[in-house]
Amino acid sequence: MNAPLGPPLRPMFGSPTGRDLPLEGLRGLCALAVFYAHIFLPAAAIDPVWVPSDRFWHFNLGAPAVLMFFVLSGYVIGLVTTQPATASHVRTYLVHRVARLVPLNTAAVLLSVLLLPHVTGRAFLGNLLFLENSEPYPGLGAFPLLFNNANLWSLNYEAVYYLGFIALWRCAPPTTLVFGLMGIVVAAHALGAPVSALFARYACGALYWLAGLAIAWHAAPVVDADRRTNWPAALLALLAIWQLGPLRALFYDLSLSDWLWMTTVSPHRLDLLLACVWVLLAVTGRAPRLCGTLTRVCLGWLTVGIILQAWRGEWREVHWVAAAAVGLAAFSSSWKFPLTPLRRCAPLGAISFGLYIIASPFQLGQRVVWPEFSGSWLTFTVRAVVLTFVTLTTAWLLERRLGPPISRWLRGNKANH
Repeated sequence: MNAPLGPPLRPMFGSPTGRDLPLEGLRGLCALAVFYAHIFLPAAAIDPVWVPSDRFWHFNLGAPAVLMFFVLSGYVIGLVTTQPATASHVRTYLVHRVARLVPLNTAAVLLSVLLLPHVTGRAFLGNLLFLENSEPYPGLGAFPLLFNNANLWSLNYEAVYYLGFIALWRCAPPTTLVFGLMGIVVAAHALGAPVSALFARYACGALYWLAGLAIAWHAAPVVDADRRTNWPAALLALLAIWQLGPLRALFYDLSLSDWLWMTTVSPHRLDLLLACVWVLLAVTGRAPRLCGTLTRVCLGWLTVGIILQAWRGEWREVHWVAAAAVGLAAFSSSWKFPLTPLRRCAPLGAISFGLYIIASPFQLGQRVVWPEFSGSWLTFTVRAVVLTFVTLTTAWLLERRLGPPISRWLRGNKANH
């Protein structure tokens, strides 16, 4: 009965043993990409007066990194959830999610509020309870983001996906049906049907989260610790797709403005999903045939993107960077690289969540420090170095020292009840 709609969305393999260091390294790089994007924002984001060159922005991968986080989140949940969805297993799952998210999120919200002059009670409560969103809830209204920590928006999406996952876990619907329903919700809103923007955005982001989950549950794990893949080519393709925006350009040319949502999760950025999945497969070594197919598809789509931008007459300096990335990706796509560089980034991955949620309030808060020390590349550099040190140190303290005992207490306390 499920064959026409694909296999059921349920785990097909046991839980893996040991840490996947390259995967942790990838998570660390994603957090670092978001941090880089905020530092080199072409505005007075670090130094109150001096603004860095726009050329640094050519290598901005902040938004793609957040989408990659969604893929990684679904993948990790799939890795650790392989047992039947009994009441006790669901309860354990919820306790672990609460223990992981609540302590660090609470610390990030308190830090953000401490560095803000005025915060409404609604914004404070909403961010504590993972309700922050740019769209209003039916009957409840909106819970605004904190001005100095807009990164927390993605935790609202994560909370929704964590809860929605329970229904998938228990019901095991056909995989294609789940993806199809998410796509229908996205398309219905874009086509003017009475589907709220809130649900459409959740559905669009869910395509990334579900992709990671499907890979964890349906692709056989790899036992080769010394595997070699074309992961650098995949990362270059992710950068190039973000810069070229082939789907975005196509929607503009077709006058499909209703598909161009000005958010990170938007239909005009869904071609990033192909590159995100390629990156995940290349790093984990899973589904090598699919990885090979995505290599060809992404490189072909990037060629289309180059042609579209040239034909539209909007070729800019950033597109030369994208074209170089495409060339390097094509040149290296058939090579097999060791994952050693990613393994070495694993310590950064271990504090990636903390880095992601506390960097913004520190960044905006430090602008009021040394008000006279500003206005040059030197002042910008000093501020950026100090910010990096303080942020990494605080993230390490939260993730490695303060968070673990609180999480253990929550898991133990909940388990006793």
